[in-house]
Amino acid sequence: MRALRIGILAGLVVLLASSSGLLANPDPCLVVYPDAPCTYHYDPAEYYTVGPGDPLYDPLYDRGGWVLLETATNKVDLSIYQAPHITGFVATYNGDEGYFFGGTTFSLIIDGFSNQPTTYSDVLVIFDGVVPTGCVPSLSVDGMPVTGDMYHAGDLVVSTPTPDGNNYSDTKTVLIDWRGCYGVRIWAFADADHDHERDGGECFTAFSHDLTIPVRETTWGAIKDLYR
Repeated sequence: MRALRIGILAGLVVLLASSSGLLANPDPCLVVYPDAPCTYHYDPAEYYTVGPGDPLYDPLYDRGGWVLLETATNKVDLSIYQAPHITGFVATYNGDEGYFFGGTTFSLIIDGFSNQPTTYSDVLVIFDGVVPTGCVPSLSVDGMPVTGDMYHAGDLVVSTPTPDGNNYSDTKTVLIDWRGCYGVRIWAFADADHDHERDGGECFTAFSHDLTIPVRETTWGAIKDLYR
């Protein structure tokens, strides 16, 4: 009986340790950006910019005359620079940090930038933060209509070293087409626990805007008329 009790206790310890491990490994976010020109809007509490003449300026990372650095380390955040068509950086104070661009039909790159080889399982692409509030865009991914605000992009295996040799990156590309609103926010995370709810950290976000539609909420009646 003593041996049985010890076995049961050992099993409970393993179970609790496994549960703690799950809690310690939340759903990871991925970097998403368009295969198109964009500006990166950054939180001044987390990043700052330097220009030519500053001792931290590196022309290799110059985008629009500025280099973006982390406030905590004074280093370039290579995950942000994964986007190949950044044209510049803009400080933002409203919490909307990410890649801003115009256009409603574009290739969205889901980037598994990582400091080690890994597999991101059950990647979910989320479409939310619609402008104006309450607008419901028509949306398709790779030519297939999407119902709701979520698209299942499958797994993403990351095993390719980046050019600097210190990180790894592989990508998945999907064709996005949406209509009917002014703007849509897009982000992605790996749904490790398969509950469709993100419990991880901050995500890198893409903001797509239809530049042919006015942005003010007061113009929403005219916007709806365009799509009747």
